[in-house]
Amino acid sequence: MRLPIPLAILASALALLWPAFWNGWPLIFSDTTDYLWVWTRPEWFRPFRPPAYGWLIGPLHQARTLWPVIAAQALLTVWLIRLVLRRAGLGAGRHLLGVCLALALLSGAPWFVSWVMADALTAPMVLAAAVLALGGLGRIEAIGAWLALAAATAVHLTHLPTLAALLLALAVLRLLLRGAPVAWSGLGAAAAALVAAPAFNLIANWLSHGTATLAFGSSIFLGARLVGDGLMQAYLAAHCPDPAWTLCADIASLPRDSDDFLWNPNSVVWRDRDFFRLEGELAALNPRVIAEHWWPFLRNGLARALRQLVTAGVGTDLSVRVNEDRALLARLVIPRFAATMGPEAGAALEAARQTSEEIARFPLARLAGPLSLLAVPVAALWLALDRTATRSPAAVLAVAAAAAALANAVAVGLGGAVHDRYAARLMWLFPLVVAMLVAARLSRRAPPPHAADPPRP
Repeated sequence: MRLPIPLAILASALALLWPAFWNGWPLIFSDTTDYLWVWTRPEWFRPFRPPAYGWLIGPLHQARTLWPVIAAQALLTVWLIRLVLRRAGLGAGRHLLGVCLALALLSGAPWFVSWVMADALTAPMVLAAAVLALGGLGRIEAIGAWLALAAATAVHLTHLPTLAALLLALAVLRLLLRGAPVAWSGLGAAAAALVAAPAFNLIANWLSHGTATLAFGSSIFLGARLVGDGLMQAYLAAHCPDPAWTLCADIASLPRDSDDFLWNPNSVVWRDRDFFRLEGELAALNPRVIAEHWWPFLRNGLARALRQLVTAGVGTDLSVRVNEDRALLARLVIPRFAATMGPEAGAALEAARQTSEEIARFPLARLAGPLSLLAVPVAALWLALDRTATRSPAAVLAVAAAAAALANAVAVGLGGAVHDRYAARLMWLFPLVVAMLVAARLSRRAPPPHAADPPRP
């Protein structure tokens, strides 16, 4: 029985949203309200993350409900999966629904699709780039994929180096592997998103706050990494006292944990209840510290990158209580949502399974990370042994996902802290690659012949 594509897309989107239905409310993080405030309180809230995600979801939630946000994320993700599958000769509705059902049960995809966080758009960014690189799109499809790519790239600072590495890897693949289904024009279009994405944030912050910057407080986050590694303390100890650095008086109290430096209310960062108090000072200090301690900075960053590559659990970082206790959840997180979205939203969050830490114990959430990691060697072995698959769209997606995962891990390692979500948000692409390979084998169809830019009506 033929399954119409619109029905397959709708059914697949609903399948990927099952964690939100099970939870009783869209999944959130303690940072979610920061993105909501970008839209609801732009006149006074200076976002210390790129404002793009807040602007994108604002018209959807309207400070009323988060369900339209995750519905849009699900439909976008499924549409991009559909385009990749079609390019692989798997254009039937049953292929799309079958692949998405497998992802819903055996990967982290549904957990991120159902999550109101910028991390939900990391894998769609890779999919959009792969779709453009593969070519074969109609004009409207190409425009839609490019807009999705530019928007997804803009929502997180790590997405810029991740996309750059992905495009470089696909360009190398096109040069080295004859017959690789990668279109130069598609790569060029995708590269334009590297310009459009930061421009979006620069304009958004300029319109809202009169300052053209990617994100306020970026120097504080990098400074936290240097503090966590002890490099900031070493530099200050060698150069203090210096009237230019107020941190000279706080060397002994600086923690050896970047998250503690950022979020502990007793940290020097929060003195005078002003998170941005040290922004200018750290902007001047950070390059000096890195220049003087470049080798330990690089060594520690690469070591973290290796850990980040294999740290891909799903349940833990989806908790709203990461680094928090129950009292803080009740005192801060739930009231924030109630104040922003209304008392019904606060009550829904309090009653959600997520609030009771059930996600971290849920079997499908616990299995999603290990299964995604297991899919990496499975996909690599399959592509190595199957000469036909090596030149397939699945191989292009595998290369794109691998390059993105590596660049993402390096970006996190050099500038942040290792957390499950940073790898898990990308790793579900590898089960997608395996599902594509299995579907192609079951359908007994050869991959479509490559054309640099085959036109579509």
